[in-house]
Amino acid sequence: MAIKEELQKMSPTRRCSWTKHKAMMEDEGYFDSDTNENYRCLVKGYQKKMGTLPSVSSHADMVADSKLTAIKNEIGNLNSTKLSLQDQARKTRKLIREANKDALFIEEIADAIRDVEFIKPENPVVLPDWQSDEDNSMIVCLSDIHYGAHVDIPENYYDAKVAEFLLNKYADKIIAEIKKNHVTSVDIVTLGDIIEHAYMRNQNLYDSEETLSEQIVNVTRLIINFIQRIREHVELITYRAIAGNHDRLQGDKKSNLNADHAVNVSNYIIKMWIELAGSDIRFIDSDSYFTDIDVRGYRFAFVHGDRNNLSKKTTLAELGELHDKHYDAVIGGHVHHNQLLEVGENRYQVTFGSIKGIDDYSLQLNAKASRSQGFVLVNENGFDIRRVIL
Repeated sequence: MAIKEELQKMSPTRRCSWTKHKAMMEDEGYFDSDTNENYRCLVKGYQKKMGTLPSVSSHADMVADSKLTAIKNEIGNLNSTKLSLQDQARKTRKLIREANKDALFIEEIADAIRDVEFIKPENPVVLPDWQSDEDNSMIVCLSDIHYGAHVDIPENYYDAKVAEFLLNKYADKIIAEIKKNHVTSVDIVTLGDIIEHAYMRNQNLYDSEETLSEQIVNVTRLIINFIQRIREHVELITYRAIAGNHDRLQGDKKSNLNADHAVNVSNYIIKMWIELAGSDIRFIDSDSYFTDIDVRGYRFAFVHGDRNNLSKKTTLAELGELHDKHYDAVIGGHVHHNQLLEVGENRYQVTFGSIKGIDDYSLQLNAKASRSQGFVLVNENGFDIRRVIL
């Protein structure tokens, strides 16, 4: 503004001369404060005259603040980069641990399979009893084997040998019912908790006889033996299995993947046995925690029982609505005792007992129950849900 006033006081000739001189100085960078010391002094002199020139101390503070801000920014960038690298390193280490763990688990499973001798399948021709006008279908349930558990209390003893003995005893009783009721087809359904697990909770470390991989392979061998014994008396036979809470490979159910369970591994072994051994047993794939069967016009749903409360009277209706089907009964295990709850006209919610029987946990809950399993006899006239005491 002061320069403009001075120009107005000049004569036109002098003003013109000044304007040309100013343009020449601009071309030469005279007014560039980065390159021209004279111009910087001129600006500082004008700022001092107007009282806007900062003091030496305030100027030093301003410079210091600017440098501190720059330093802080750089430190922030370094910290951010460091945190990012640390986070990436953690993720990488986790992936390595999981990959190593999975590789070790697969290797353990392979070693356990090599150490086990599986039964050789027979595919006999089983003709129906033509002297009888009545024939039936049967659904046989395997519930809560908890193979690998070791129980030694006054009320019960259970280990791997007892598990094998009880499964053979159960097979004997089912074969007797097949002959008695002229059964021509059998669907075998495993309802979960085939193993005790070794890492599900701390108690399992003390109550388990075998490693996780050994439990999975050895109980699968017993299941295959059970299936094959039934097959020798019935030509049409299917097998399917769902998982229970003890079958989860991760102890924390919130971090467990839906298909990350022991039954999934067991199913693969059984399918491999069917294929490689030449068995004519039909394996049926199902969801991890649910399956259903249509038999002679009746429809049955199967759950383990930890995710679906079979004591709640609306569970059957809820499952029917969820899967858009009319179910005549839903059958599960989990609670280790037998229960039949009628929730409609000839409609039921059923729990079958366990192979394992009473343990310390049952005593703590005051939930004693005898060992039992169960099956369903089905024909065109209806179905009959029966308990098998072991």
